[in-house]
Amino acid sequence: MKLTTEDYIHILETCEIKGHDEAILRILRYIELGYPVMLYGPPGNGKTTIAEHILSYIGGDESSFLKIEATEGMSEYQVIGGFHPLAMSGNAELAKEFMYKDGIVTRAIESGKNLLIDEFTRAPSSAYSGLFLLLSRDTLPLEYKEIVIKKPEGWVLISTANFGDEGTFKLSNALKRRFVPINVGYVSSATEKTVISNITPDLDPEVENAIILFASETRSLWRKDRSIPQGLSTDGVIKMARYCELAMSQGFDAKSVFVDAAFHQGTIIADETDPHSVHLVHELALKIAEDM
Repeated sequence: MKLTTEDYIHILETCEIKGHDEAILRILRYIELGYPVMLYGPPGNGKTTIAEHILSYIGGDESSFLKIEATEGMSEYQVIGGFHPLAMSGNAELAKEFMYKDGIVTRAIESGKNLLIDEFTRAPSSAYSGLFLLLSRDTLPLEYKEIVIKKPEGWVLISTANFGDEGTFKLSNALKRRFVPINVGYVSSATEKTVISNITPDLDPEVENAIILFASETRSLWRKDRSIPQGLSTDGVIKMARYCELAMSQGFDAKSVFVDAAFHQGTIIADETDPHSVHLVHELALKIAEDM
């Protein structure tokens, strides 16, 4: 696949997720080189939206790619395909109709569409065992059909993952090597300030600054000693800003709406099974509110 400088610029300028230009450039370079990429990082920072934006542009629109969200119950049946359960039906006609079912990867290749596997690590590595030859030799054996199909020229595979998150599986080294990992982390405070200023133009600047500080401090707690499972995401920042703007328009004071919103989002990013973790983010919110 060949992308022009204009393609790079257009993809960067039209992406609704701001602050990840370097990550997007890396993604596009590896795609142009023909490698599958895996976007990883904390949840809520735009990995899926970035992937969908790139795939939509490359293919022309949203119908140009298929998407599946991985789950812990997913197997090779959903990914590659296999015998359909109704193949064992006592009804001969029904059994014939449902003899085989192609998985998402097979359907994407045979329909000439690119593919996004979202939340990749929520499924066990065994679900992706059929991908090894495809990602290393460009061929996909379909044992249930006794045929081998080839990866189309320029076919693009993007996956997203939250490494180490609750409910995720550890990737096998063999599988991990077949993707190029691209980190999509927390954006800068300046970028988030611009984002929420555009989304909530009537928000009190003092509350805006308090939200940005709260996000920054939670991320510091996460980086320092993992005293909380994750820092506040950009999505969380936006939710806080929108909630505060609405509540203040209804007559509520700045401090109380900030604390209210921070408690909501703080509980999300804390470990709900650990009272100390919840207390930590609540105390942080109260401390920031005192200085407002």
